[in-house]
Amino acid sequence: MPDPEPAGGSQPPEPSAPAAHNDLLTLLVLLLASAMLLALCFGCAAFWLYN
Repeated sequence: MPDPEPAGGSQPPEPSAPAAHNDLLTLLVLLLASAMLLALCFGCAAFWLYN
């Protein structure tokens, strides 16, 4: 038995360019935030260790 086609016979929607750009921007912001937090943690640890 063949699979039923979606209503209207349309293909699944592809992510649009603005949505993909928005996802990329979100990932970049999260990466920068995590890098800043990691640098802050290492800075505090170094300050605590050598002080």
